[in-house]
Amino acid sequence: MIALVDPLSSGVFLSSALRERGQACVHLYEKRFSKTARSDASAPVLIASENMADTVAALRHRGIQHILPASEFGVALAHDLAAALGLARNEDDTAAARRDKALMGEALRKAGVPCAGQAAVGTVEDLTRALRHLGFPVVVKPSQSSGSDGCRVCWTETEAVTHFLDIHQQMNLVGLPNDRTLVQQYLQGEQYVVTTVSLDGQHVVCEVARNVIAELDGLPVRRYNVSCPSLGAAEREVVSYILACLDALGIRNGAANADVRLTPDGPRLIEVNARILGPVLHPDPYFAAFGNSQQHLLAESLDDPASFKARFSDAYAPPQVMGKAFVRCWESGILAAVPGLSSVRRLPGFHSVQGLPYVGQPIQKSTLTKGKTGIVYFVHPEESVVRQSLEVLSRLEDEAGLFRVEPAQTTGSDRS
Repeated sequence: MIALVDPLSSGVFLSSALRERGQACVHLYEKRFSKTARSDASAPVLIASENMADTVAALRHRGIQHILPASEFGVALAHDLAAALGLARNEDDTAAARRDKALMGEALRKAGVPCAGQAAVGTVEDLTRALRHLGFPVVVKPSQSSGSDGCRVCWTETEAVTHFLDIHQQMNLVGLPNDRTLVQQYLQGEQYVVTTVSLDGQHVVCEVARNVIAELDGLPVRRYNVSCPSLGAAEREVVSYILACLDALGIRNGAANADVRLTPDGPRLIEVNARILGPVLHPDPYFAAFGNSQQHLLAESLDDPASFKARFSDAYAPPQVMGKAFVRCWESGILAAVPGLSSVRRLPGFHSVQGLPYVGQPIQKSTLTKGKTGIVYFVHPEESVVRQSLEVLSRLEDEAGLFRVEPAQTTGSDRS
């Protein structure tokens, strides 16, 4: 029996992958997700008690053998519950560093792994002192959030102070107050994402992909990424560096995903997330490109560890290239139509589209990478074909050719 903690977003297909292998699951939700829990009919559901001992007892009664975080929300609780039950988990001493980006950098530095200059600040005075030390540009972001939530590139002290005051003590994407803010040197260079699954301290690399990031008024926006068809010298350096980061952060079991930039001085970590990659990524295009998905490899590591361990010696050699675009609508209103979708479906290498909003639904402009307005997948043997199709999609999106949005109707009470 396996317990998935907070199976939201990235955990949806992890639960499916486990059940495909005949593994029994329990979905454990924190109380703040009770509404989602009540509508979850895919597995038995438990609500975590405010008394930790009661939750531990309930899991022990069910004979739970593994506890996994099934979203960023559940990373800390999953580790604490596994520790209380004496189950396999990542290292205890670095548990806080796997959630707090400031502690993450300190853990790397302590292990001798090169990392960006940074400072954790709680006041404007702390911030201005850090800026004098770090110089510009810097990235200012919550120390304990996720994705690009609250993240901004700042080129002046005025920009940095203004953004700090905007996010300080605000509730972030994972439901925590921004009581500490991370100020980090801006990293120049190509950005990669590397996904892994680990077992007993050894790691299998699932995907190495290059990200295309746009900065809109200082906000980093992930437009799309393209998987690497093979590992050249640069990619091998990135992978070697990421595995050193996993070891420094005590990631010995389970899934992880890491963002890193290959700077002129070598790879430098942006962040590691000790969970499967999100937001809600469908496994089918991954199977088409890689022959597997991170969710299914994690399920295999639990259900058939011998077969999983045989992968430790496998070279990274995906049969096809996969690209995925996190499409966005650049205006808010009511979705009237998706006129560009037929053109997208005819692009070379098109595989599928997931999570599009439905016509008639209110839609909000957003720079966050949450997949709220859809994810488009391309799979093809040639990287150049995938990139060209993604570029066409991006232009269509930017020229307002993908979505047609109408202003939301105002009611009489809205009129002044």
